[in-house]
Amino acid sequence: MTTGQDIEELVRFVLAPGTSDDPFAHYRRLRELADVHRSERTGTTLVSRYADCRQVLADQETFRVVDTDWMADNIPGWRPSRSQEQFLSSLFFRNPPDHTRLRRQLSRGFTARRLRMLRPVVEKEVLSALDRLAAVPSGHVADFQELVSVPLSLAVLGGLLGIPVREHPRCWTLLHEAVPAPDPGADEAARAAMGRQADESAAELGAFFTELIAGKRTEPGDDLISACLAEQAGDPEQLTDRELALAVLPVFGAGVTTLSDTLGNIMHTLLTNPDQLERLSADPARAERAAAEAFRHSGGYHITRRYATRDTEIRGVPVAAGSIVVLLLAGANRDPEVFARPEELDIERPETASLAFGTGIHHCLGAALAKLLVETVCGALHRGPALRPAGAPRWRPSLLFFGPVRLPVTVVAGPRTARPAR
Repeated sequence: MTTGQDIEELVRFVLAPGTSDDPFAHYRRLRELADVHRSERTGTTLVSRYADCRQVLADQETFRVVDTDWMADNIPGWRPSRSQEQFLSSLFFRNPPDHTRLRRQLSRGFTARRLRMLRPVVEKEVLSALDRLAAVPSGHVADFQELVSVPLSLAVLGGLLGIPVREHPRCWTLLHEAVPAPDPGADEAARAAMGRQADESAAELGAFFTELIAGKRTEPGDDLISACLAEQAGDPEQLTDRELALAVLPVFGAGVTTLSDTLGNIMHTLLTNPDQLERLSADPARAERAAAEAFRHSGGYHITRRYATRDTEIRGVPVAAGSIVVLLLAGANRDPEVFARPEELDIERPETASLAFGTGIHHCLGAALAKLLVETVCGALHRGPALRPAGAPRWRPSLLFFGPVRLPVTVVAGPRTARPAR
């Protein structure tokens, strides 16, 4: 017999960082027991079904992102740290009308033309990443994240924004210091030291992007930042260098994190489903459908939050005005009401729009770029060396962005097929 205490224990596993290497099992069990659950312990409502998550994301009037105004009104004594203030001022934590203004300015750089221009760059970077794997002696263990996922994501996002290649490692280090992974075992002194480091790194990262933008005003390049500056010239609502920096910085940070997480998740899933990997390697034309399935099955964006602007209900469960709704997007992407055999990876699955990029006004701005990168990787795997798992991954202790920090693989052969001369 299942009790409310059993469900609350599931909620603890879902919301507490670092408690499980397989969060999907908890999402599935929670959906089976209570697809909409009001947790009295946390004061939140957890939503597991695809249709319900999609409805909440699409209803901007009733459900809004948890912004600084909500935090100030609902968390006694809340004051953001310098690092929190910087990231909470971004597009991801804004509601209209501020969100509308910021997104309009940034979307000018995410055009179909720019993606066409980026395609050869992405293809080149993917082959370079596979070269690094192929250089590992057969039988040796390598970290897929270190050799492929992280540098590839940095190269693509850095290229999109016009960040000099020499600055990529610095930006990656500062990003991790500014937004450190949660450490439930840290004592008060360690948390204080981490907070000070986060503030310092966030300030340095913000200054870097502000200087980068100022430089592109005088020496524009062929990148998203320069495009934003050119297209907003004369706009009475144009962003200052500091505003644009605070808008672009999270695009870089969240983009690199989600892309590297997703690439690692996908490779881990393919390696543990070798029949699917072999089918994809044998027929790279399956890449587009395989990428869509990979985002559904193994995407790195697991959880998002909204607050209710009025008293309402979801599937008959009351939701009070001002209360938090937690959307388990990764669980919703395996909802059997929408997807047949949802726990299985099927690279030939007829595509049904997943919630890997959200929906509504907060639909991921870089979704098309992410799809381009993952499709390119899926279509090029046959050119890389054969790989096998080499032990358990080390997972990021967070379900906001979930993915492997380290993914050990054994290189067991050279390139599967000869590559054309470049």
